[in-house]
Amino acid sequence: MQQEPIELLVVDDETPVRLSLAAYLEDEGFRVRTAESAEQAISSATEHPPVLAVVDLRLPGMDGASLILELAKRLPGMKFLIHTGSTKFSLSDDLKSAGLDDSQVFFKPVLDMGDMAAKILQLVQGPTR
Repeated sequence: MQQEPIELLVVDDETPVRLSLAAYLEDEGFRVRTAESAEQAISSATEHPPVLAVVDLRLPGMDGASLILELAKRLPGMKFLIHTGSTKFSLSDDLKSAGLDDSQVFFKPVLDMGDMAAKILQLVQGPTR
């Protein structure tokens, strides 16, 4: 019996980053939708909730941290990874309360995309035994 692909949402305002990340994750077997803004991501996620969103922090309009908090409120159980170019980023208490920890933060450029794919599977499927 074949399992349905895991639905992901990639949110990044930089087109090359968004498309290359989506292409890699699709090659890994995920079903990926993309959004270039938090507002677009909220609309997409509300219409078709993904299992997990990979979110850039610096977005036009609403920032990525606010997006994560909004989606966590609207879609309990949704998982998140942060994909940021900000090397000084650390998780706020609000993001920790939403269920994120430091292992869910990936700094651009991600040198081993396999680590990100493995983290997505771990978050979605739970720890392996």
